[in-house]
Amino acid sequence: MVRIWIAASTADAVIRLAAQMISTIVVARILSPAEFGLAALVLGVNTIMGAFIGLPFEESLSQRRRLKTAHLETALFASIILTVVAIGLSVVVGPLIEHWANAPGFAIALILSSLLLLWQGPGAVSKAVARRSRRFVEISACQGLSTVIASAVSIATAMAGWGVYSLILQRLLPNVLYPILSVLFLHHRRQRIWIPVRWHGERFREIFRFSWLHLADVGVTSAAPAVLSFMVNAFFGATILGQLNIALRIVDPLRMALMGVGHNLAFSVLVRLQGDPPMLVRKAGDIAAGVAVVAVPAFVGLAASAPVLLPMLVGPGWDEAVSLAQILCVSVGISLPLRFYYSSYSALGRPEYGLVGSIIGLGSMVAGFLLAASLEGHMAAPIAFMTYEISTTLVALGYAGWVLRRIPAAALFRITRIWLAALAMAAFIIIFYFRGQNENISLINLSMIIITGIVTYPLALCITCKSCFQDLIALLRKPRA
Repeated sequence: MVRIWIAASTADAVIRLAAQMISTIVVARILSPAEFGLAALVLGVNTIMGAFIGLPFEESLSQRRRLKTAHLETALFASIILTVVAIGLSVVVGPLIEHWANAPGFAIALILSSLLLLWQGPGAVSKAVARRSRRFVEISACQGLSTVIASAVSIATAMAGWGVYSLILQRLLPNVLYPILSVLFLHHRRQRIWIPVRWHGERFREIFRFSWLHLADVGVTSAAPAVLSFMVNAFFGATILGQLNIALRIVDPLRMALMGVGHNLAFSVLVRLQGDPPMLVRKAGDIAAGVAVVAVPAFVGLAASAPVLLPMLVGPGWDEAVSLAQILCVSVGISLPLRFYYSSYSALGRPEYGLVGSIIGLGSMVAGFLLAASLEGHMAAPIAFMTYEISTTLVALGYAGWVLRRIPAAALFRITRIWLAALAMAAFIIIFYFRGQNENISLINLSMIIITGIVTYPLALCITCKSCFQDLIALLRKPRA
């Protein structure tokens, strides 16, 4: 069964990555960097509002040992009220932010995008129920299909001249489609579809302790991209922000696919170890090392091939995005595997650990940006991004050491050996394909770079960490008592 889950989740990640990449390739050739910059501002604020509506309830419902229908009814009620509040806030603060940020069109785009949040709550509840039932094939199918449809709509609307709204639909339409597709799956299995929207004070108090802490964590985490976007817009303008946005659109699809799929699978394993926190955290280290086998070479390879890959994908006019994308890729490669420690803290019922990491990360990011902007302005954004990722990672490791009473040296040592193999692969690619002044931007050259990475990484990994592939296969097996 685990193999089926992993296969379905892998297919979901590949499909979503391909769909988002293809839509970005097309849309980047139609829209301007300034439109990408405006979309970054709108989606930054929208992400914060969306985080308060669905994600806290999804995690709270998923980690409960006993779940009643009244919990689901209460979560739907609370999410709808929060959505109404978010729409009202967008009407009030949208014009103020538009004036303050000098971003024409921001207000109406924020209002329209906030309307799409109405489906965030139902989507979170349906996903939480599916996660508890371990219907990961269904989750993967709904996520993959919703992303494909949203990507097609984004391309069509961009060609129709909708501008920034095509970028908003690309990001937010999957949230609308997921609960609809989930209902269709339930109907196909002839299971209950309708859940009344009701308030149960006692049930809300039962999920409130976890929810409000996780809500604060998600809120601060979601605020980080928005804060970075507004700082870049204030210091360097919408065009540079657009360059950063396109760099993120090269990195984010892979990061979101790996993290989203990996978190759901890992959580189902970790939540069964709630009664043994040290074992739970050790298992999180095993998962982090297993994920690193795939994630680290993927992001390092993406960074190494960016001078060829990015111009091929998005066309001319995005030169500054290449160096941005490379730093972002390395940053995510460092942090993504170790973020599964936060999944373990969520499974343990300790979302405050994530909240502390998010707060420290946000403060470090702002300080890093201001310092870099005063010294080396054009690198301020990627330096701030890397500062955030590294600082949150250090906090995660600090809490792991607190639970285990020692540094998780075994997991870190394995991940270090994986990094050595990935860096050897990157060095081989750079030596053989980027020795000249001008890169050969062609599909043939890109294919050769990819093939070289596929061949050299396993060879290097066999030297640095031969047992890592075996760990990847066994990382999500049912733990023994």
